[in-house]
Amino acid sequence: MQQIDTPDGLFHDGSPSTGELGTIVSADWLNSVARELENVVTGLGGSLDPARNDQIKSLLVEKLASKHNAVLTGTPVAPTAEVGTATDQLATTGFVSKAIGKNTGLPLLFPLWCPNRAAIPAGYAPADGQALSRSLYPEAWAGIAAGNVPVATDAAWLATPTERGKFTAGDGSTTFRLPDYNGKSAGSFGAVFMRGDGMLSAGADGVIQPDEIRSHVHPLSGRTYSALSTGISNGGAGSGVNGYLVTVAGESTALPAGGVETRPLNITGCWVIRLFGAVVNPGAADAAQLATEVSKLGSDKVPFMAFLGANQSLATSGYQRLPGGLILQWGMYSIASATNVAITYPMAFPTGTLVAGAFLPSFAIPVSTQAWTASGLSVYAGSNVTTNGVWFALGK
Repeated sequence: MQQIDTPDGLFHDGSPSTGELGTIVSADWLNSVARELENVVTGLGGSLDPARNDQIKSLLVEKLASKHNAVLTGTPVAPTAEVGTATDQLATTGFVSKAIGKNTGLPLLFPLWCPNRAAIPAGYAPADGQALSRSLYPEAWAGIAAGNVPVATDAAWLATPTERGKFTAGDGSTTFRLPDYNGKSAGSFGAVFMRGDGMLSAGADGVIQPDEIRSHVHPLSGRTYSALSTGISNGGAGSGVNGYLVTVAGESTALPAGGVETRPLNITGCWVIRLFGAVVNPGAADAAQLATEVSKLGSDKVPFMAFLGANQSLATSGYQRLPGGLILQWGMYSIASATNVAITYPMAFPTGTLVAGAFLPSFAIPVSTQAWTASGLSVYAGSNVTTNGVWFALGK
């Protein structure tokens, strides 16, 4: 656009008394102004209308206020920068919301103990070992792929309960898998506590240590005895502390007291993992809460693979792991007359046997189950016939 061609760049009136001429406006200058105004109108999406003299104002109101008003009111919109942008670009409400959501509270993929599974906060998912969509949680998947958390192969995760404190790449293309801190997946040891990575720990991030009791002995007071038979206690003749030192044998128990694990005083809740921050909602639905609800649905669903692979052995002597931790085992055995037969399970129960039994094809041949442990059972047949039978065991 041209400036008027006068010494001071201003328009001047002429003076008849002095004979001074007024500023002469050239055709070039007028054409320059006309082109400038035309470009404003067309650049704002309008077209020249010789019957109107308010086009520039109307178009500016429409563009800046998102609706036609006599004044600049309404809700102006602007491009939203990516979180992390550090320039003099104006920050929109969307930018501020996402920035606050990204940097408030726990970092992505960090665990949190939630007191109520039914009220998991938006942005979190239960750590139940479920597979989730990479496209639904892109930032979480990016963190997993970058190695920000312990990662195992999905095959190792499914086959090895000690690997279930890790994330996986899921099916390798569309999903990823969360750790099972809550002990919800079939075959998992149970809900876990968390500890540091130093002395007495597993020594590797994400590895789950099964429960155990610290090795110890119990000196018992009493007189000197002769040799003891193998059973709940064993040993030879002699004297110990005030008499005889007794060592508890193997998996036998002296009293019926106790449970299926060794644990401290605790309170039940739900481990959850942060998967995303704030979501800018384009409509009435709360997208953040919807994503959290989807993650909960994934944890409630029993995956088909929970029954397959390392979770089953469909042989004459085999086993089947069920969701929830129950394991079924079965097999065949051969027994001679009036003898005990020790049967070893195809796999040891991680916790122990719940119930077991043995059967023979003929009811005329008496058979009884003598005892069972986490790794097998003992069967006795009171008959002079050598025969084959079947056994069955339930455990966890």
